[in-house]
Amino acid sequence: MNSESSTLDFTALAFNLTNIKRTLMIDKSLAITHKSLIKVDPQTNANKFWQAWLMPDGNLYVEYGRVNYSARSHVYPCSSVTVAEQKLAYLLSSKLSKGYQEAIVESNNLQQLDWSYFGDNAKTFQEKLAQITSLADKIADHTSLNFDAIQGVFTSQLGIISPQTIRQAIPALQQVSLHLANPQSRQFNHAVADYLTLIPLTVGMKLDARSLLGNPEKIATQRRVLSQLEKALDLISQLRQEMLNEAVKSPKNSTELDRAWWISWGVFLVDPPKKPSQTAEDFRSTHICWTNKGC
Repeated sequence: MNSESSTLDFTALAFNLTNIKRTLMIDKSLAITHKSLIKVDPQTNANKFWQAWLMPDGNLYVEYGRVNYSARSHVYPCSSVTVAEQKLAYLLSSKLSKGYQEAIVESNNLQQLDWSYFGDNAKTFQEKLAQITSLADKIADHTSLNFDAIQGVFTSQLGIISPQTIRQAIPALQQVSLHLANPQSRQFNHAVADYLTLIPLTVGMKLDARSLLGNPEKIATQRRVLSQLEKALDLISQLRQEMLNEAVKSPKNSTELDRAWWISWGVFLVDPPKKPSQTAEDFRSTHICWTNKGC
């Protein structure tokens, strides 16, 4: 091996080690911006995801790979947040032009739940959580969704499943059913792809639309899954409401409540903007309103 080749190899190794170090230091919960993209196309066997986190230090952290498989990662070091935003915009434009689309999920930056806050009510709340977990087990049998009992959310590899995800998945599944008579058609493949971008199923390295949703029984199973998922999210919302009702009775001030780990449990919707100069009662009312569908 000549000296020039050795120098190139050493430079590549140094770059890789630097990139690994940056990756290990990433705290995604601090991200200024998070983007999730997915590309599903049975005709080309595409079932890929791409995610990016823009960090306060100007680094742009990216994870990508095949759905249900370990993600690969890369860090784009940028000189400032502005430069990182420009880099992100370029990467997003490039991915969207290649057939990727934004995933209908929420970012997962929740804190852990501390059940001890609820004292005598903790056991009752945990029993209700067990009901949700039972539904989650049934959902997991027919999807690649996971339930995080500590944070109170259903997640895919791309993020948190929200009611909006289900609302879009229902008509997407209906389109699969409409084109079921011709499972080799482009329309059927596109319909299956649309559904998989919302509700990931267990798929190997080969994406076969017909084997996934190619008969009425499998479509009926997914309809049950969506119904169970909708019910589970309703139960999460109800349990969260009960926990927030306990906060109304609490003598703790708004600052203490804001620091409570459990305050983010079950949040699968975008939080409303905070009101300026809130009193403790205003703070509690705001958090209770989060669980109401009309808020």
